[in-house]
Amino acid sequence: MSRPRPTSLAVLSAVVAVLYAPLAFLVVAGINRNPLSTSWQGATGRWYRAMWDDEALRRSVAVSLRLAAVTTVVAVTAGTAMALAMRTSPLVQRWARGTAGMRVATPEIVIATGLAAVMPSAGVDFGFRPMVVAHVAYLTAYVVLIVGSRVATLDPALDLAAADLGAGPWSTLRRVVLPDLSPAIGAAALLVMAFSLDDVALSLALRGPTDTTLPVYLYSVVQRRVTPAVYAVGTMVVVVGAALFLTSMALHNLFVSTSRRAREPRGRRAARR
Repeated sequence: MSRPRPTSLAVLSAVVAVLYAPLAFLVVAGINRNPLSTSWQGATGRWYRAMWDDEALRRSVAVSLRLAAVTTVVAVTAGTAMALAMRTSPLVQRWARGTAGMRVATPEIVIATGLAAVMPSAGVDFGFRPMVVAHVAYLTAYVVLIVGSRVATLDPALDLAAADLGAGPWSTLRRVVLPDLSPAIGAAALLVMAFSLDDVALSLALRGPTDTTLPVYLYSVVQRRVTPAVYAVGTMVVVVGAALFLTSMALHNLFVSTSRRAREPRGRRAARR
């Protein structure tokens, strides 16, 4: 294996520095005694305590968690149903993958602008429900793509075997299909929750006067003045988002490895043992 060139290492180091230096500064500033973060004056946790003294901040956290929870339940349910429908025919599979891919490729601001223009015409006021509709419409596509890739690897012989043993369609779905899809469903749910918690464009365009989410709150605060409490909040958002994303990727890798072992010939698996 050839060694990487110095130029490649320099470019990679510059890209990593540009991407992660702001995050490192955010974490350090959140525990720095110096409120201006112009110099290091020792570690402290008072900015995290001050973070919860802000009532508007606590309210925005509650709105974000409620929005992410509702969005995750609805998007995962709808996306899993669409992924299961892909088993019915190749036409449905192509349609579901095509529409999901188109939604993923569409910028959030385009969807937000369209919904913000349509909902007042339909007599729907801006607020929590329009935000749920927007998040579900956008994030269901990720569920379809993730769960659909697992559905494509399911063995139809398992359904036939369950039917031969007397299981009905619902029993087969509950005891055979869904357990096999559970790693993919879990990964999709964590990814949807992370994206919903992190969204700005959809929530900013459709929020009501009392439905400000945490990312929108941070966006409005940063435009006025950045305080150490904002650094603390930003650090918490980064940590929670990274934890959800890494857990989602771990579950995704789990179901990929499981599907590979399932497709492997039985004789090869026995030889490996």
